[in-house]
This record gives sequence, structure tokens and C-alpha cells, in this order.
Amino acid sequence: MHQSGTSVWIGSRFQLEGAHDLDVGINSLHSYKMIHNQYFRLETEEFGEDGKVPFLILQRQLDREDKAQHVLQITASDGGKPPKSSTINITIVVSDVNDNPPICSKQKYTVTVKEDAPIGTFLLIVNASDADSGANGEIEYSIRSKFRGLSSEPFDLDSKTGRLSVKSKLDFEEKQLYEIKVVAADKGAVPLSTHCNVIVTVQDVNDNPPEIDITSLSGRIAENAPLGTVVALMAVTDRDSGLNGEVTCTIATDLPFDLKQSLSNAPINKELRIISILIFTFF
Repeated sequence: MHQSGTSVWIGSRFQLEGAHDLDVGINSLHSYKMIHNQYFRLETEEFGEDGKVPFLILQRQLDREDKAQHVLQITASDGGKPPKSSTINITIVVSDVNDNPPICSKQKYTVTVKEDAPIGTFLLIVNASDADSGANGEIEYSIRSKFRGLSSEPFDLDSKTGRLSVKSKLDFEEKQLYEIKVVAADKGAVPLSTHCNVIVTVQDVNDNPPEIDITSLSGRIAENAPLGTVVALMAVTDRDSGLNGEVTCTIATDLPFDLKQSLSNAPINKELRIISILIFTFF
């Protein structure tokens, strides 16, 4: 058995141990022959008293991922009449070198997660494969950060399985979209790597109450104030989006005030006879 790495070059020579023949003269060892093989050819050289020595010559680049083992049949014949011969099988095992980078099953992954997702929530699995064997084919996953050290993203990536999960609290109002670059690297002496992109979209939930800001234009209102007199300005905001951020404002029906949405002001709808306390209810 002979071992050869996939990094040897075409034309590389491998000396084989020669055959022995106790006869002399014409009856001694005469020639070597090998059954045709597309990767190797057989040559012999004269080595004085040692006679002919066989060499294997590589004539096609080896690729362990294509064929990990080659079996060669070599026959040694003498020059007698009739000639006598002996055959041996030589097994060549191609050892692996790190010549294949990992390949991601997808170049882009997408997932949507609610902003109130608990820590540890599973998102997806990033998957990559490597045609090499052993450490050269083992893959580790990591999140690439623009700064050295751990990623600041609120997600955790299992280095062995590629499992992506929520690591810390999400907030739609702070950030709605994350673009994560995941690196898949093998464990070769000189690691080869590739990367893919993961797009995480954060979905809004109704987690923010409306905020009210009231500005009183007057501390007191005259009982004979005309209808339409503006007594206060009110601004209402909600940090949520969509329907979660739309606000409906109401006022108690037994009060002598009208609440009107306007870019200007909210007028009074009846004459005031006494000073009343405003009560606003928001939904």
C-alpha cells in the first residue's frame, strides 16, 4: 500500500520495490507491465547490478473527493521460454489535503420574528458542506462582526450546528431589520471559508401605550367663553407601527367640551357656566 496526497503534481515519480529472480542471464527478470490506469503509467530504469527498477509516474491530477483509492496490477516477467511471471496488486490511498472550501446551501436566508420573542427562540439553521475529509471537512459557523471579538447582534449562532436563535431582547421601534453575515470555515491547518447572508425582519407587536402631551392655553375659562374657544392643545403619539400605532381619543359625553382631531385646535361645543375638569380616555 502506498499513500499519496492530492497535492502531488503531474509527473511526480514514485519508486517501487523491484522483483527478485534467482535465475541469471536471459532467464532473469526481463520486464514489468501494468494494466492500463488513467492516473498512473509504469516506467523502468536500469540500476546496474540491481537490474531494472519500476517507477510509477503520475499522469493525471489526483482528487480524493473523486476517487480515494487506486488499485494497480503490475506483472514482472523473466526472459525465459516460456516466460514465467508474477503479479502483484498495489493499492494507492490518496490522502486528503484542504483543497475544497465550504459551500453554503443558500447564499441568502430570510426569517421574520416578533419583537417580543423570548430569548432562546429558534430562528433557522445555516447549513454548509465541505467535500474534504477529517478536520479539513469539519465546519465551524460564526457571525462576522465589523469589530474584533464577539458580535453585538442580538442573536446567537451555534458554532457546530449553525442554529440561529434570539440572544437578547428585540425592539421593533429601535431596529426593524438585521443583515447578518455568517462565516462557515473548515478546520484545516490553513482554513478555507465562505459566507452567506441572513436577513432577520423584526415584526411589531402592540407593546407601547400612547403618550399624551397636553398644553393648557389658559388656567381658567370664563363661563361666558364663546363656542369654539380653544382651551387646550393635546398631542398623542404611539411608538408602535401600523394599527398598533393608530390612536383613538375620546372624551366623556357628560362634559361641556368637544374633542376634535385637527391640525389646528379643538373648539368648545357649548356655553360654559362653570369651570369643569377635563377627563380624557384613550384607546
